Amino acid sequence: MASEPNPTDVRALLEKAGELERHGHFKEALEVYEQSLAIEERPEILQHMGNLYGDVGRLDKAIEAFERCTQKVPEFPGGYGGLGLAYYRRARLPEAIEMFEKAIALDPDFITARYWLGIAYFHRGDFEKAIGVYHALLEVAPDFTVAWYHLGVAAAQKGDHDETLRAFGKVLEQNPRSFVANYRTGVAHFHKGNLDAAIGAFRTALDINPDHKRARENLRSLEDMRMRFS
Repeated sequence: MASEPNPTDVRALLEKAGELERHGHFKEALEVYEQSLAIEERPEILQHMGNLYGDVGRLDKAIEAFERCTQKVPEFPGGYGGLGLAYYRRARLPEAIEMFEKAIALDPDFITARYWLGIAYFHRGDFEKAIGVYHALLEVAPDFTVAWYHLGVAAAQKGDHDETLRAFGKVLEQNPRSFVANYRTGVAHFHKGNLDAAIGAFRTALDINPDHKRARENLRSLEDMRMRFS
């Protein structure tokens, strides 16, 4: 008769694997995770392995681990979130979107899954859906500055200049020295006809990155325009 798995053995192996991982010994950590998995196929072990395989670029192995995780515990949102990210990194966007949405359905507060869902929609070219995802995310986590940044980029691509200004305004509240936020603010103000505001934003952007050719050209054009119409 086979002996029951010893939880103490699994716990010790997981502690060893975690220690190896923290010190950058990823190959050795994966070997220890495999040992622990042979004792007991726990979803958290599969999740650790999937994350680590993804971090070292072994995406097929990451997908395999997360698929096993979701099959083992279909109600575990972390498995779907990890699988979605592995699919995204493989440029399998429809599958990534499906997995992120499953993760969010199981855990509406799964911030990371919402964040990557927005990015997946953006890279599929569906800016409207990306914006909707970021709106929902920011209702849950209004101080998530990176989400405001991506919302601004998506709104700029869609041509929604008011939304662009609102989103990058939030970014600038936290990081006034963001070149991209200042530059995109300048572009949005230009499209809205706010000449002085656009000039001010481009000047700030160039103060941060003096070598940016497009920002310098835009500033020169706007300053010439203001001189002609003043």
